[in-house]
Amino acid sequence: MAFEVIKHLIGLDRTEHLKRTAVTLFVLSFFCGHIIPSVVLLLLILTPLYPFVVLYLAWVLVFDWKSPKSGFFWPWVRRSDYIRRARLFDYLRDFFPISLVKTTDLDPSKNYIFAYHPHGVFAVGCFANFATEATGFSQTFPGLTIWCMTFPLVFSAPVVRELLMLLGVRSVCESGCRHALSLGPGHSIGIVPGGTKDMLEARPGSAKIAIKRRKGFVRIALESGADLVPVYSFGENELYDQPRSTFLRKMQRWCTYRFGMSYPFFQGEELCRMLPYRQAIHTVGKESFKLCTM
Repeated sequence: MAFEVIKHLIGLDRTEHLKRTAVTLFVLSFFCGHIIPSVVLLLLILTPLYPFVVLYLAWVLVFDWKSPKSGFFWPWVRRSDYIRRARLFDYLRDFFPISLVKTTDLDPSKNYIFAYHPHGVFAVGCFANFATEATGFSQTFPGLTIWCMTFPLVFSAPVVRELLMLLGVRSVCESGCRHALSLGPGHSIGIVPGGTKDMLEARPGSAKIAIKRRKGFVRIALESGADLVPVYSFGENELYDQPRSTFLRKMQRWCTYRFGMSYPFFQGEELCRMLPYRQAIHTVGKESFKLCTM
């Protein structure tokens, strides 16, 4: 079996290897995004470069800790369209592939909240559409500036937090959402209301979304005057299967209740079952609608 896998990988062309590399890095970032940078910084402390490590950590902890949710220290400096257009994200897009389907024009003088469903295991469609230009969001919706909102805990990882902010990723906490929408006309946010609960239900053939008790984004839309844009990604739940073990589900629910998040137990098709199934993801946004402002 292992020989057949190696033979298959050797037979792939360079572009196919790059696609698999991009997806592998994306998946590994969820599990090693905190560990690897932290270990590297600890090792650098033992070298003559330790003053730079100390200065960086002091900067983060004392001055920059709230930047992901408050936009402190010039959010436009922290966001890089050059990084968002990196070729690596094109390979990530082409692996599945991922497409963004436009069904209506959006007025660039307004603010929008793109409510993305479902989360899937890794929300790869949300990342590709809102945190990169791989699917051409800026060309599809000219005049809009999208900020991709994610779980606040990821910004506790050194170095990774800087890369995320370069991609225009912000904390999904209430203050982070409000600040992004307040930056001016056209500034919009992309969020996944289902979060961890959606993630635990993600499996092929499932279309369950957790929305009943997740209406904070509706309140923000009411108070800020932003329009809501329902977004559904067909194929997001088809990328991985998850075991239906009762024990594992109970453990995941306990972690979600205790820590606000849980890691999925998933299986794909290649590289120790880590790579997702190659299922096309079609992200479709419906016509926006405005709620009565409070």
